[in-house]
Amino acid sequence: MSSAKEKFDDLNRRLTEATKEVTFKSYFPALLFFITFALIDLLYCQTIMVIPNFPIEQSIQRMIMSNLIALSSLLFMFGKKPSAVIYAVISVFMLCYGFSQLCYSNADNTLFRLNAIFSFSEGIAYLEDILKNIPVSTYVCIGLLLLLTAVSVFLILRFAEDPKEGVPKKFKYITNSAVFICSAVFVAAIPYIKTADFEDGNGSFTAYNYENFVSADSLYLDNDIFMYLQRDIICTVKQSFVEFDGKEPIDEYFAERAPHEDNEKTGIFKGKNLIVVQMESLDYEGIYEENCPNLTRFMNEGINFANFYSSRFGDTFTFGTELAVNTGLFAPSGTPVTGAYAENSFPYSLPNLFRAQGYSANEFHFNAPDFYNRGVMHETFGYEDYIRYEEYAENKEQNFEIDDTVVTDDGLYNKLTESEHFLDYIITYSAHVPYSENELYLEAIRRHPQLAVSDTGTEKEYYYAMASLTDDMAGELVDRLEEDGLMDDTVILFITDHYCAGIIEERSDNDELISNTPCFIYAKGIEPETVEKVCCTADILPTLVNLFGLGSVDNYVGYDIFDDDYKGFAYFQNLSWIDPDYFCQDGKVTENYCGTEPDEEYIKSMNELAKTRMEVNNRILFTDYYAEEQPD
Repeated sequence: MSSAKEKFDDLNRRLTEATKEVTFKSYFPALLFFITFALIDLLYCQTIMVIPNFPIEQSIQRMIMSNLIALSSLLFMFGKKPSAVIYAVISVFMLCYGFSQLCYSNADNTLFRLNAIFSFSEGIAYLEDILKNIPVSTYVCIGLLLLLTAVSVFLILRFAEDPKEGVPKKFKYITNSAVFICSAVFVAAIPYIKTADFEDGNGSFTAYNYENFVSADSLYLDNDIFMYLQRDIICTVKQSFVEFDGKEPIDEYFAERAPHEDNEKTGIFKGKNLIVVQMESLDYEGIYEENCPNLTRFMNEGINFANFYSSRFGDTFTFGTELAVNTGLFAPSGTPVTGAYAENSFPYSLPNLFRAQGYSANEFHFNAPDFYNRGVMHETFGYEDYIRYEEYAENKEQNFEIDDTVVTDDGLYNKLTESEHFLDYIITYSAHVPYSENELYLEAIRRHPQLAVSDTGTEKEYYYAMASLTDDMAGELVDRLEEDGLMDDTVILFITDHYCAGIIEERSDNDELISNTPCFIYAKGIEPETVEKVCCTADILPTLVNLFGLGSVDNYVGYDIFDDDYKGFAYFQNLSWIDPDYFCQDGKVTENYCGTEPDEEYIKSMNELAKTRMEVNNRILFTDYYAEEQPD
């Protein structure tokens, strides 16, 4: 009996004999390169961040430039064998990279930057649920494209002429150099070609985004998956080498601002304890009276910032809010925030200011300290300890993902309140994706059977039930503080980290407007108040500084919300902004709240203000601006 190797050799010999006269021209590999890359591009143009009714011809127009650059470089700079190998590597890599972006966009309604891979540990835990939501047709297309790549490599290596055969060696060098230079120039020129019709100031967002990569989804929707990756690499490398040693723009920004003056809210909470409850995904969709009666009551009986926007900055959204509340600074896009600024000084951070007043300051969460590098970053912010629930809890067997663990477990609650004066930062979890029949949902309906999902239950119904666990924690926290006689001297800030991305498909596609999320302060005996002024996460710390009388409010990019001279302003990573009169996107007014025709010069000035605030914010972090300063 002949061996398998002998059978294969015989088959190969017959195939070689039958096809010995078959030869493909040297341009044949280029055709296969183009077809494969174009199909990969088209697949992800139609599946990632899908625009409803987006014409397929515009998808093709979107993707054609970067394909031609890649193909021409592969065709002319290498021989047949190297080009086939490079083609296979690029094809497989782009299929995997595009699929990763597809999974990420399904979970968070945006795309990731390369540096975000350092924070992917959070997503791994929910990968199974994400994969279930990917259509089978997408997996089939990916499989077919992998097959096409394998077949193409086989055909090129066996039948194609080498494009360099018969070409003088000197001419090869000239051709390779010319193609490389032309490709590089073309890549560099694309931003200017595509944005030549945009004026500086009004409508300049697209050009600015190419240069600085401030909005991942906007850049992707203007281009394709190849160009998106290319811009990410260029902008990341450029940012790594640029020296931000000039502090003059920061000094100018602060010098031009009118000094903050005391107002009716200055120092009203001075000497009181503060507990910050950062609520995971608990937006206005999730807080309503039936499932969250405690939070609804606290919102109505406290100071409610009705036009607060949890602006999403950087590539780690939950930690991005954590950074902004604690330091007053947004996370720059494309930088590994949890590592890049771990050595920075933040003398005006929330914990450092409270500790300067003799308070203890601790951060509380169920997750491990290496998650988002919190074990290091809590010290950078100025906290004394990062309290991981299972390490400090008396009952080590309970489910620490249930939010009220921090109140019901004596070991954790005692840590919350052990000092005479304390600042505690609690990060909740129970309303986190996935929204399904998991342990958190089952615990929620055990407590609140009326919240059980219907026979045709949706993710939203699971979300409502799981949100009730966060509400339980809020109610139990206030009750226990009251029982211990601490509520009279304690203020609680409830703030949502970001809108609930898990059910985003059922709501607006506008990432900015749905970032209007709950933020309210509850304190016993406080006069109920609804603050209509537009504000964002960068304004929270200076507002707390004013309310608790902690020092100067003029050290921050944001403003005290109660400042009479502050009109109110929220801005976003893609340079969109909202003020009392307008919502402006891509440099143009898309929502008019005042009914009057917008003044062009005013819109330009506000566009520049959003850009200035973001650049000053980033420069403060890049230069470690506060390193030599001490709190007032």
